[in-house]
Amino acid sequence: MHTSNKNISKLIVRYLRGELDENKEKELNLWLEEPKNKKLFYEITKKERILNKSVDYDAFDMKKAWKKLDRKISKKPDYRKWLSYAAVVVLPLAIGFFILNQVPKYDNKIAQFYEIKSGETNAKLYFANGDVVDLKEDTSSIIRSADNLLVEKDSHKMKINSDLMEAGKRNELNRIVTPVGGEYEIELPDGTVVKLNADSYLEFPSKFSGKERRVVAKGELYFDVAKNKDWPFIVESEGMELKVLGTEFNVRAYADEKEMISTLVEGSVEVTNSRGELIRLTPGRQAVLNKSDQSMIECKANIEAVTAWKNGKFIFDNRRLEDIMYDLARWYDVKVFFANAKVKNARFSVDVPRYGEIESILSLLEGTGETSFTTNKNVITVK
Repeated sequence: MHTSNKNISKLIVRYLRGELDENKEKELNLWLEEPKNKKLFYEITKKERILNKSVDYDAFDMKKAWKKLDRKISKKPDYRKWLSYAAVVVLPLAIGFFILNQVPKYDNKIAQFYEIKSGETNAKLYFANGDVVDLKEDTSSIIRSADNLLVEKDSHKMKINSDLMEAGKRNELNRIVTPVGGEYEIELPDGTVVKLNADSYLEFPSKFSGKERRVVAKGELYFDVAKNKDWPFIVESEGMELKVLGTEFNVRAYADEKEMISTLVEGSVEVTNSRGELIRLTPGRQAVLNKSDQSMIECKANIEAVTAWKNGKFIFDNRRLEDIMYDLARWYDVKVFFANAKVKNARFSVDVPRYGEIESILSLLEGTGETSFTTNKNVITVK
């Protein structure tokens, strides 16, 4: 039985959306019996990452998209042009165009089983002088920069020792960056300990000097600030500034989220937005800043849920499914595709280990009967 490329692309789209009936599923499975087709199927799944943040498939006009595709493929195929084109189109068109322009160079190996793993200790250190150290791969217990900045490290954390720093270099900023699926802990020159969640970074000087200790943070970080009433510790993060003398607090400031949240665990902290408005937090409270208009409110925090990540857990307290899935995506390094946009706002409460298998978390969510999931390699489809 021969199945056209155009029809196969439609079958794959319907498979990802969970809309295959029994006959169509048999047709797709028959096509997948060919090793080269199975390899192509996995390649198409990887291409889906270009659509991760952009589409609402329920509003997609299939006929209009295929007309556009027919016009485009009537010319000589150009794979480089496809890349730029596919970056702005929706999944059915991208799949169809990928199939029709695929050069048939396959090996006979069937794609191997893909295991989704939890995150791990992983970060890179960018010295102010341009040197870069992969903290996961470098097994050295002591690292020294060209400017004599000394870094002591083990498999989980590192400590900055600035005693030998040249005076003229101390104010230049270094940066530690965790990737998606990574976390790391760093002790700064003043004794402050910072734990970075996945997809986060911290800029810090080689040696604190002057009247304040100032750092720049993005992503999610937990600070345990070394107490010094005469030496304020200040955290900058895209329109929000936190000033503390010695305390423990959590900052969540991911670039792709609409809000920045500062949560106080212990001590006191002053939070200021770009409009000069100030909130003085007490333990158990948080300041929430709206990025669009820089407005800021104070509210009660669930400290256990906020700090669960640093304690090896996921605690989602009545959280939207979309927010839950993007937290999982950062930690397990997977892509999330919502085939059913309506379930994005469904709310769930979950308390699970952070280092366990993602399948167990998805099973818990499915057990509510409100949603379901399918997994293809590192792509999770939410139905």
